[in-house]
Amino acid sequence: MKHEPALARSPAVTGDRRSIVADAITAFSTRVTFADLPAAAIDAAKRSILDTIAVAIAGTRSRAGQSAIDAFAAREHGGSATVMGTALKAHPSIAALVNGTLGHALDFDDVWADDDGVIAWRGHPSVCVLPAVLAAAETSGCDGASALLAYVIGVEVEGKLGTVFGPNLGRIGFHPTPVLGTLGTAAAVAKVLSIDAQRSNLMLGIAATAASGLVRNFGTDTKPFHAGLAAQGGLQAALLARTAFTANPEAVSDYLKLHQGPDDAAAVAVLETLGKSYDIVAPGLSIKKYPCCRHTHLPLDATFMLLQRERVTASDIETFTMRIQPNADDALIYRSPRTALEGKFSMEYALSAALLDGRVTVSSFTDEKVCRPEAQAMMARVRTEYKDEIGAEAVARTRDGREYRALATVVRGDPANPLSRDELLQKFYGCLEGILATERSDEIVEAVDRLERLADVRELTELFRA
Repeated sequence: MKHEPALARSPAVTGDRRSIVADAITAFSTRVTFADLPAAAIDAAKRSILDTIAVAIAGTRSRAGQSAIDAFAAREHGGSATVMGTALKAHPSIAALVNGTLGHALDFDDVWADDDGVIAWRGHPSVCVLPAVLAAAETSGCDGASALLAYVIGVEVEGKLGTVFGPNLGRIGFHPTPVLGTLGTAAAVAKVLSIDAQRSNLMLGIAATAASGLVRNFGTDTKPFHAGLAAQGGLQAALLARTAFTANPEAVSDYLKLHQGPDDAAAVAVLETLGKSYDIVAPGLSIKKYPCCRHTHLPLDATFMLLQRERVTASDIETFTMRIQPNADDALIYRSPRTALEGKFSMEYALSAALLDGRVTVSSFTDEKVCRPEAQAMMARVRTEYKDEIGAEAVARTRDGREYRALATVVRGDPANPLSRDELLQKFYGCLEGILATERSDEIVEAVDRLERLADVRELTELFRA
Protein backbone atom coordinates (compact mmCIF):
# COMPACT_ATOMS: atom_id res chain seq x y z
CA MET A 1 0.00 0.00 0.00
CA LYS A 2 1.19 3.53 -0.72
CA HIS A 3 1.93 5.92 2.15
CA GLU A 4 -1.21 7.82 3.03
CA PRO A 5 -1.06 11.59 3.45
CA ALA A 6 -1.74 13.04 6.87
CA LEU A 7 -5.21 14.40 7.41
CA ALA A 8 -5.52 18.14 7.28
CA ARG A 9 -6.99 19.45 10.51
CA SER A 10 -10.50 20.76 10.17
CA PRO A 11 -13.58 20.95 12.41
CA ALA A 12 -15.01 17.88 10.69
CA VAL A 13 -12.10 15.67 11.77
CA THR A 14 -10.74 17.08 15.03
CA GLY A 15 -13.52 15.92 17.29
CA ASP A 16 -15.34 19.26 17.38
CA ARG A 17 -18.04 17.56 15.35
CA ARG A 18 -18.98 13.97 16.06
CA SER A 19 -21.74 11.55 15.32
CA ILE A 20 -22.65 8.86 17.81
CA VAL A 21 -24.21 6.93 14.91
CA ALA A 22 -20.97 6.95 12.91
CA ASP A 23 -19.04 6.11 16.08
CA ALA A 24 -21.20 3.04 16.67
CA ILE A 25 -20.57 1.72 13.16
CA THR A 26 -16.82 2.34 13.16
CA ALA A 27 -16.41 0.91 16.67
CA PHE A 28 -17.41 -2.42 15.15
CA SER A 29 -15.97 -2.20 11.66
CA THR A 30 -12.46 -1.11 12.67
CA ARG A 31 -12.03 -3.49 15.62
CA VAL A 32 -13.55 -6.79 14.52
CA THR A 33 -11.10 -9.43 13.28
CA PHE A 34 -11.49 -12.60 11.28
CA ALA A 35 -10.96 -14.61 14.46
CA ASP A 36 -14.05 -12.94 15.92
CA LEU A 37 -16.35 -14.33 13.22
CA PRO A 38 -18.53 -17.29 14.17
CA ALA A 39 -18.16 -20.35 11.96
CA ALA A 40 -21.81 -20.02 10.96
CA ALA A 41 -21.16 -16.50 9.67
CA ILE A 42 -18.24 -17.69 7.56
CA ASP A 43 -20.28 -20.55 6.09
CA ALA A 44 -23.23 -18.28 5.28
CA ALA A 45 -20.88 -15.71 3.74
CA LYS A 46 -19.33 -18.26 1.39
CA ARG A 47 -22.75 -19.43 0.18
CA SER A 48 -23.79 -15.90 -0.66
CA ILE A 49 -20.44 -14.96 -2.18
CA LEU A 50 -20.62 -17.95 -4.54
CA ASP A 51 -24.22 -17.11 -5.42
CA THR A 52 -23.45 -13.42 -6.03
CA ILE A 53 -20.56 -14.28 -8.33
CA ALA A 54 -22.88 -16.54 -10.32
CA VAL A 55 -25.69 -14.04 -10.81
CA ALA A 56 -23.24 -11.22 -11.63
CA ILE A 57 -21.60 -13.24 -14.40
CA ALA A 58 -25.05 -14.25 -15.66
CA GLY A 59 -25.96 -10.56 -15.65
CA THR A 60 -23.65 -10.01 -18.63
CA ARG A 61 -26.52 -11.42 -20.73
CA SER A 62 -28.96 -8.75 -19.54
CA ARG A 63 -29.68 -5.44 -21.25
CA ALA A 64 -28.91 -3.48 -18.07
CA GLY A 65 -25.64 -5.34 -17.54
CA GLN A 66 -24.50 -4.96 -21.12
CA SER A 67 -25.42 -1.27 -21.08
CA ALA A 68 -23.27 -0.75 -17.99
CA ILE A 69 -20.36 -2.57 -19.61
CA ASP A 70 -20.69 -0.56 -22.82
CA ALA A 71 -21.15 2.77 -21.05
CA PHE A 72 -18.35 2.46 -18.51
CA ALA A 73 -16.01 -0.51 -18.79
CA ALA A 74 -15.55 -0.96 -22.55
CA ARG A 75 -13.69 2.35 -22.80
CA GLU A 76 -11.36 1.59 -19.88
CA HIS A 77 -7.73 0.75 -20.52
CA GLY A 78 -5.23 -0.66 -18.03
CA GLY A 79 -7.51 -0.92 -15.03
CA SER A 80 -6.75 -3.12 -12.03
CA ALA A 81 -10.14 -4.65 -11.23
CA THR A 82 -11.94 -7.39 -13.16
CA VAL A 83 -15.32 -6.82 -14.78
CA MET A 84 -17.00 -10.15 -14.06
CA GLY A 85 -17.74 -12.44 -16.98
CA THR A 86 -15.73 -10.35 -19.45
CA ALA A 87 -12.13 -9.97 -20.55
CA LEU A 88 -12.15 -6.36 -19.32
CA LYS A 89 -10.41 -4.69 -16.41
CA ALA A 90 -11.26 -1.25 -15.13
CA HIS A 91 -10.57 1.24 -12.36
CA PRO A 92 -11.92 -0.29 -9.13
CA SER A 93 -14.61 2.39 -8.93
CA ILE A 94 -15.86 1.48 -12.42
CA ALA A 95 -15.59 -2.26 -11.77
CA ALA A 96 -17.66 -1.88 -8.61
CA LEU A 97 -20.31 0.11 -10.49
CA VAL A 98 -20.54 -2.36 -13.38
CA ASN A 99 -20.32 -5.54 -11.28
CA GLY A 100 -22.95 -4.26 -8.86
CA THR A 101 -25.26 -3.56 -11.78
CA LEU A 102 -24.53 -6.97 -13.31
CA GLY A 103 -25.26 -8.70 -10.02
CA HIS A 104 -28.68 -7.12 -9.64
CA ALA A 105 -29.67 -7.12 -13.32
CA LEU A 106 -31.59 -10.41 -13.16
CA ASP A 107 -33.02 -9.79 -9.65
CA PHE A 108 -31.62 -13.23 -8.82
CA ASP A 109 -29.25 -12.10 -6.05
CA ASP A 110 -29.67 -12.78 -2.36
CA VAL A 111 -31.96 -10.85 -0.04
CA TRP A 112 -32.52 -10.72 3.70
CA ALA A 113 -34.64 -13.58 4.99
CA ASP A 114 -38.07 -12.95 6.44
CA ASP A 115 -37.89 -11.88 10.06
CA ASP A 116 -41.07 -9.92 10.69
CA GLY A 117 -43.75 -12.37 9.62
CA VAL A 118 -44.42 -10.51 6.38
CA ILE A 119 -41.46 -9.99 4.10
CA ALA A 120 -37.80 -9.03 4.22
CA TRP A 121 -37.51 -5.24 4.08
CA ARG A 122 -33.78 -4.73 4.30
CA GLY A 123 -32.98 -5.11 0.62
CA HIS A 124 -30.25 -6.98 -1.24
CA PRO A 125 -26.98 -6.88 0.73
CA SER A 126 -24.34 -8.89 -1.16
CA VAL A 127 -24.74 -7.24 -4.53
CA CYS A 128 -23.64 -3.89 -3.09
CA VAL A 129 -20.85 -5.07 -0.80
CA LEU A 130 -19.13 -7.88 -2.69
CA PRO A 131 -18.36 -6.05 -5.98
CA ALA A 132 -16.69 -3.21 -4.08
CA VAL A 133 -14.79 -5.51 -1.72
CA LEU A 134 -13.45 -7.58 -4.61
CA ALA A 135 -12.48 -4.50 -6.64
CA ALA A 136 -10.61 -2.99 -3.69
CA ALA A 137 -9.06 -6.31 -2.66
CA GLU A 138 -7.94 -7.13 -6.20
CA THR A 139 -6.32 -3.73 -6.54
CA SER A 140 -4.57 -3.83 -3.18
CA GLY A 141 -3.68 -7.53 -3.33
CA CYS A 142 -5.18 -8.37 0.05
CA ASP A 143 -5.64 -11.94 1.23
CA GLY A 144 -8.85 -13.91 1.12
CA ALA A 145 -9.49 -13.86 4.86
CA SER A 146 -9.41 -10.05 4.88
CA ALA A 147 -11.80 -9.87 1.94
CA LEU A 148 -14.14 -12.35 3.60
CA LEU A 149 -14.08 -10.36 6.85
CA ALA A 150 -14.74 -7.13 4.97
CA TYR A 151 -17.71 -8.68 3.21
CA VAL A 152 -19.24 -9.80 6.52
CA ILE A 153 -18.68 -6.34 8.01
CA GLY A 154 -20.52 -4.71 5.13
CA VAL A 155 -23.44 -7.12 5.31
CA GLU A 156 -23.72 -6.69 9.08
CA VAL A 157 -23.77 -2.89 8.84
CA GLU A 158 -26.45 -3.09 6.15
CA GLY A 159 -28.49 -5.50 8.26
CA LYS A 160 -28.42 -3.38 11.40
CA LEU A 161 -29.21 -0.20 9.46
CA GLY A 162 -32.14 -2.09 7.96
CA THR A 163 -33.38 -2.83 11.46
CA VAL A 164 -32.94 0.83 12.35
CA PHE A 165 -35.25 1.91 9.53
CA GLY A 166 -37.61 -1.05 9.60
CA PRO A 167 -40.12 -1.16 6.72
CA ASN A 168 -40.21 2.63 6.53
CA LEU A 169 -37.82 3.12 3.61
CA GLY A 170 -39.81 1.23 1.03
CA ARG A 171 -43.11 2.65 2.19
CA ILE A 172 -41.96 6.23 1.64
CA GLY A 173 -40.56 5.43 -1.80
CA PHE A 174 -36.86 4.73 -1.14
CA HIS A 175 -35.21 1.51 -2.32
CA PRO A 176 -33.55 0.03 0.80
CA THR A 177 -30.78 -1.71 -1.16
CA PRO A 178 -28.75 1.43 -2.08
CA VAL A 179 -29.81 3.47 0.95
CA LEU A 180 -28.38 0.83 3.31
CA GLY A 181 -25.84 -0.63 0.91
CA THR A 182 -23.77 2.48 0.34
CA LEU A 183 -22.85 2.80 4.02
CA GLY A 184 -22.38 -0.94 4.46
CA THR A 185 -20.13 -1.05 1.41
CA ALA A 186 -18.04 1.86 2.67
CA ALA A 187 -17.48 0.12 6.01
CA ALA A 188 -16.44 -3.06 4.18
CA VAL A 189 -13.98 -1.37 1.84
CA ALA A 190 -12.50 0.58 4.76
CA LYS A 191 -11.53 -2.76 6.28
CA VAL A 192 -9.84 -3.87 3.05
CA LEU A 193 -7.90 -0.60 2.92
CA SER A 194 -7.12 -0.53 6.69
CA ILE A 195 -8.70 2.90 7.20
CA ASP A 196 -8.67 3.95 10.85
CA ALA A 197 -11.69 4.92 12.96
CA GLN A 198 -11.29 8.69 12.53
CA ARG A 199 -11.17 8.51 8.77
CA SER A 200 -13.90 5.89 8.74
CA ASN A 201 -16.21 8.36 10.47
CA LEU A 202 -15.45 10.87 7.74
CA MET A 203 -16.02 8.22 5.15
CA LEU A 204 -19.53 7.53 6.48
CA GLY A 205 -20.30 11.22 6.08
CA ILE A 206 -19.26 10.96 2.42
CA ALA A 207 -21.22 7.74 1.90
CA ALA A 208 -24.35 9.22 3.47
CA THR A 209 -24.33 11.87 0.74
CA ALA A 210 -24.33 9.19 -1.98
CA ALA A 211 -26.97 6.85 -0.53
CA SER A 212 -30.24 6.91 -2.43
CA GLY A 213 -32.51 5.04 -4.83
CA LEU A 214 -36.23 5.14 -5.62
CA VAL A 215 -38.84 2.39 -5.64
CA ARG A 216 -40.46 4.10 -8.62
CA ASN A 217 -37.61 2.78 -10.76
CA PHE A 218 -38.46 -0.87 -10.06
CA GLY A 219 -39.15 -2.73 -13.28
CA THR A 220 -36.61 -0.66 -15.23
CA ASP A 221 -32.88 -0.91 -15.90
CA THR A 222 -32.32 1.72 -13.21
CA LYS A 223 -33.21 -0.67 -10.40
CA PRO A 224 -30.05 -2.81 -10.86
CA PHE A 225 -28.10 0.41 -11.39
CA HIS A 226 -29.03 1.27 -7.77
CA ALA A 227 -26.86 -1.63 -6.59
CA GLY A 228 -24.02 -0.54 -8.85
CA LEU A 229 -24.22 3.00 -7.52
CA ALA A 230 -24.14 1.73 -3.93
CA ALA A 231 -21.07 -0.40 -4.65
CA GLN A 232 -19.35 2.51 -6.37
CA GLY A 233 -20.47 5.11 -3.81
CA GLY A 234 -19.22 3.09 -0.86
CA LEU A 235 -15.91 2.38 -2.54
CA GLN A 236 -15.41 6.00 -3.58
CA ALA A 237 -16.16 7.17 -0.05
CA ALA A 238 -13.44 4.88 1.28
CA LEU A 239 -10.92 5.92 -1.37
CA LEU A 240 -11.54 9.59 -0.64
CA ALA A 241 -11.32 9.05 3.11
CA ARG A 242 -7.80 7.66 2.68
CA THR A 243 -6.71 11.10 1.51
CA ALA A 244 -7.10 14.49 3.19
CA PHE A 245 -10.65 14.72 1.84
CA THR A 246 -13.05 16.10 4.45
CA ALA A 247 -16.65 15.45 5.39
CA ASN A 248 -18.86 15.93 8.39
CA PRO A 249 -19.69 12.73 10.32
CA GLU A 250 -22.91 14.40 11.46
CA ALA A 251 -24.15 13.85 7.91
CA VAL A 252 -25.02 10.32 9.07
CA SER A 253 -27.57 11.84 11.47
CA ASP A 254 -29.04 13.83 8.58
CA TYR A 255 -29.12 10.59 6.55
CA LEU A 256 -31.44 9.17 9.22
CA LYS A 257 -33.63 12.27 9.20
CA LEU A 258 -33.80 12.50 5.40
CA HIS A 259 -35.08 8.94 5.18
CA GLN A 260 -37.46 9.47 8.11
CA GLY A 261 -35.54 7.16 10.39
CA PRO A 262 -35.39 7.24 14.19
CA ASP A 263 -33.36 9.63 16.29
CA ASP A 264 -29.66 9.01 16.90
CA ALA A 265 -30.13 7.33 20.29
CA ALA A 266 -32.60 4.78 18.91
CA ALA A 267 -30.29 4.05 15.99
CA VAL A 268 -27.29 3.57 18.26
CA ALA A 269 -29.23 1.13 20.45
CA VAL A 270 -29.46 -1.14 17.39
CA LEU A 271 -25.98 -0.47 16.02
CA GLU A 272 -24.34 -1.32 19.34
CA THR A 273 -25.41 -4.93 18.78
CA LEU A 274 -22.93 -5.14 15.88
CA GLY A 275 -20.57 -8.01 16.60
CA LYS A 276 -22.74 -9.30 19.42
CA SER A 277 -25.31 -10.89 17.13
CA TYR A 278 -24.65 -11.61 13.47
CA ASP A 279 -27.52 -10.90 11.12
CA ILE A 280 -25.87 -12.98 8.40
CA VAL A 281 -26.60 -15.96 10.67
CA ALA A 282 -30.07 -14.94 11.92
CA PRO A 283 -32.30 -13.98 10.25
CA GLY A 284 -29.69 -14.74 7.59
CA LEU A 285 -29.60 -14.32 3.84
CA SER A 286 -32.02 -15.98 1.47
CA ILE A 287 -30.62 -17.46 -1.74
CA LYS A 288 -33.16 -16.82 -4.46
CA LYS A 289 -34.81 -19.75 -6.18
CA TYR A 290 -36.62 -17.54 -8.70
CA PRO A 291 -35.14 -14.62 -10.73
CA CYS A 292 -37.74 -12.04 -9.78
CA CYS A 293 -38.79 -9.80 -6.91
CA ARG A 294 -38.66 -11.50 -3.53
CA HIS A 295 -42.26 -10.48 -2.83
CA THR A 296 -43.34 -13.07 -5.42
CA HIS A 297 -41.39 -15.95 -3.90
CA LEU A 298 -43.68 -17.20 -1.14
CA PRO A 299 -46.69 -16.95 -3.48
CA LEU A 300 -44.72 -18.90 -6.09
CA ASP A 301 -43.86 -21.56 -3.51
CA ALA A 302 -47.55 -21.91 -2.67
CA THR A 303 -48.44 -22.09 -6.36
CA PHE A 304 -45.96 -24.87 -7.07
CA MET A 305 -47.13 -26.75 -3.99
CA LEU A 306 -50.68 -26.65 -5.36
CA LEU A 307 -49.60 -27.75 -8.83
CA GLN A 308 -47.58 -30.64 -7.43
CA ARG A 309 -50.42 -31.87 -5.21
CA GLU A 310 -53.36 -31.50 -7.59
CA ARG A 311 -54.02 -32.45 -11.19
CA VAL A 312 -54.97 -28.99 -12.30
CA THR A 313 -53.75 -27.06 -15.33
CA ALA A 314 -53.89 -23.42 -16.33
CA SER A 315 -56.70 -24.13 -18.77
CA ASP A 316 -58.82 -25.58 -15.93
CA ILE A 317 -58.58 -22.44 -13.80
CA GLU A 318 -61.35 -19.87 -13.75
CA THR A 319 -59.76 -17.70 -11.03
CA PHE A 320 -56.48 -17.98 -9.15
CA THR A 321 -56.33 -16.06 -5.87
CA MET A 322 -53.22 -15.42 -3.81
CA ARG A 323 -54.00 -14.66 -0.16
CA ILE A 324 -51.16 -12.82 1.57
CA GLN A 325 -50.57 -10.48 4.49
CA PRO A 326 -50.96 -6.72 4.03
CA ASN A 327 -47.79 -5.07 2.65
CA ALA A 328 -46.40 -8.42 1.47
CA ASP A 329 -46.66 -7.19 -2.12
CA ASP A 330 -45.50 -3.60 -1.68
CA ALA A 331 -42.83 -3.87 -4.37
CA LEU A 332 -45.11 -5.53 -6.93
CA ILE A 333 -46.13 -2.35 -8.66
CA TYR A 334 -47.14 -3.71 -12.10
CA ARG A 335 -50.59 -5.25 -12.48
CA SER A 336 -50.48 -5.44 -16.29
CA PRO A 337 -46.79 -5.70 -17.20
CA ARG A 338 -45.68 -5.35 -20.81
CA THR A 339 -41.93 -5.91 -20.48
CA ALA A 340 -39.66 -8.53 -18.95
CA LEU A 341 -38.50 -6.18 -16.19
CA GLU A 342 -42.03 -5.15 -15.32
CA GLY A 343 -42.90 -8.84 -15.16
CA LYS A 344 -40.31 -9.35 -12.42
CA PHE A 345 -42.34 -6.95 -10.26
CA SER A 346 -45.78 -8.32 -11.04
CA MET A 347 -47.64 -10.85 -8.92
CA GLU A 348 -49.97 -11.42 -11.83
CA TYR A 349 -47.24 -12.34 -14.29
CA ALA A 350 -45.08 -14.41 -11.91
CA LEU A 351 -48.03 -16.60 -10.97
CA SER A 352 -49.24 -16.81 -14.56
CA ALA A 353 -45.81 -17.99 -15.71
CA ALA A 354 -45.81 -20.65 -12.99
CA LEU A 355 -49.28 -21.86 -13.96
CA LEU A 356 -48.65 -21.85 -17.71
CA ASP A 357 -45.11 -23.23 -17.79
CA GLY A 358 -44.76 -25.18 -14.54
CA ARG A 359 -41.57 -23.33 -13.71
CA VAL A 360 -40.15 -19.82 -13.26
CA THR A 361 -36.59 -19.39 -14.55
CA VAL A 362 -34.43 -16.74 -16.20
CA SER A 363 -36.05 -17.61 -19.52
CA SER A 364 -39.50 -16.78 -18.08
CA PHE A 365 -38.62 -13.09 -18.19
CA THR A 366 -38.48 -11.88 -21.76
CA ASP A 367 -40.67 -9.27 -23.37
CA GLU A 368 -42.10 -11.97 -25.63
CA LYS A 369 -43.01 -14.28 -22.74
CA VAL A 370 -44.71 -11.48 -20.80
CA CYS A 371 -46.68 -10.26 -23.82
CA ARG A 372 -47.78 -13.66 -25.16
CA PRO A 373 -51.59 -13.77 -25.37
CA GLU A 374 -51.98 -16.74 -23.02
CA ALA A 375 -49.99 -14.94 -20.30
CA GLN A 376 -52.01 -11.76 -20.70
CA ALA A 377 -55.23 -13.79 -20.49
CA MET A 378 -54.04 -15.71 -17.43
CA MET A 379 -53.05 -12.50 -15.62
CA ALA A 380 -56.65 -11.31 -15.89
CA ARG A 381 -57.67 -14.33 -13.81
CA VAL A 382 -55.15 -13.74 -11.00
CA ARG A 383 -56.40 -12.00 -7.85
CA THR A 384 -54.76 -10.85 -4.61
CA GLU A 385 -56.50 -10.90 -1.24
CA TYR A 386 -55.16 -9.92 2.17
CA LYS A 387 -55.33 -11.82 5.44
CA ASP A 388 -53.83 -11.49 8.92
CA GLU A 389 -52.33 -14.98 9.17
CA ILE A 390 -48.70 -15.65 8.25
CA GLY A 391 -48.01 -17.24 4.89
CA ALA A 392 -49.15 -17.19 1.28
CA GLU A 393 -52.20 -19.28 0.38
CA ALA A 394 -52.91 -20.18 -3.24
CA VAL A 395 -56.57 -20.78 -4.08
CA ALA A 396 -57.45 -22.20 -7.49
CA ARG A 397 -61.09 -22.29 -8.54
CA THR A 398 -61.73 -24.39 -11.62
CA ARG A 399 -64.33 -23.99 -14.32
CA ASP A 400 -66.27 -27.00 -13.02
CA GLY A 401 -66.62 -25.47 -9.54
CA ARG A 402 -63.85 -27.29 -7.68
CA GLU A 403 -61.46 -25.45 -5.33
CA TYR A 404 -57.86 -26.30 -4.44
CA ARG A 405 -55.66 -24.68 -1.79
CA ALA A 406 -52.00 -24.73 -0.76
CA LEU A 407 -50.25 -22.75 1.98
CA ALA A 408 -46.55 -21.81 2.09
CA THR A 409 -45.15 -20.22 5.24
CA VAL A 410 -41.35 -20.14 4.80
CA VAL A 411 -39.72 -19.00 1.56
CA ARG A 412 -37.70 -21.63 -0.25
CA GLY A 413 -34.10 -20.43 0.01
CA ASP A 414 -34.43 -18.88 3.48
CA PRO A 415 -32.10 -20.33 6.15
CA ALA A 416 -35.16 -21.97 7.71
CA ASN A 417 -35.96 -23.66 4.36
CA PRO A 418 -32.61 -23.53 2.55
CA LEU A 419 -31.52 -24.59 -0.88
CA SER A 420 -29.33 -27.66 -0.57
CA ARG A 421 -25.68 -27.57 -1.59
CA ASP A 422 -26.63 -29.41 -4.76
CA GLU A 423 -29.38 -26.88 -5.53
CA LEU A 424 -27.01 -23.99 -4.91
CA LEU A 425 -24.43 -25.51 -7.25
CA GLN A 426 -27.11 -26.25 -9.86
CA LYS A 427 -28.03 -22.56 -9.84
CA PHE A 428 -24.35 -21.57 -9.97
CA TYR A 429 -23.47 -23.73 -12.95
CA GLY A 430 -26.68 -22.78 -14.73
CA CYS A 431 -25.82 -19.10 -14.43
CA LEU A 432 -22.29 -19.58 -15.82
CA GLU A 433 -23.22 -21.98 -18.61
CA GLY A 434 -22.14 -20.62 -21.98
CA ILE A 435 -20.10 -17.80 -20.42
CA LEU A 436 -17.31 -19.63 -18.59
CA ALA A 437 -16.02 -23.15 -19.24
CA THR A 438 -17.10 -25.82 -16.75
CA GLU A 439 -13.49 -26.28 -15.62
CA ARG A 440 -13.26 -22.57 -14.83
CA SER A 441 -16.55 -22.74 -12.92
CA ASP A 442 -15.19 -25.67 -10.91
CA GLU A 443 -12.15 -23.58 -10.00
CA ILE A 444 -14.35 -20.71 -8.76
CA VAL A 445 -16.30 -23.08 -6.50
CA GLU A 446 -13.07 -24.48 -5.09
CA ALA A 447 -11.56 -21.01 -4.56
CA VAL A 448 -14.62 -19.73 -2.68
CA ASP A 449 -14.65 -22.87 -0.52
CA ARG A 450 -11.13 -22.05 0.64
CA LEU A 451 -11.42 -18.27 0.45
CA GLU A 452 -9.98 -17.61 3.90
CA ARG A 453 -6.87 -19.57 2.91
CA LEU A 454 -6.11 -17.63 -0.28
CA ALA A 455 -2.90 -15.65 0.02
CA ASP A 456 -4.16 -13.17 -2.56
CA VAL A 457 -7.78 -12.60 -3.55
CA ARG A 458 -6.64 -12.31 -7.16
CA GLU A 459 -6.45 -16.11 -7.16
CA LEU A 460 -10.26 -15.88 -7.21
CA THR A 461 -10.93 -12.76 -9.27
CA GLU A 462 -8.72 -13.87 -12.17
CA LEU A 463 -11.13 -16.78 -12.63
CA PHE A 464 -14.01 -14.42 -13.44
CA ARG A 465 -12.57 -13.40 -16.80
CA ALA A 466 -14.36 -14.78 -19.85
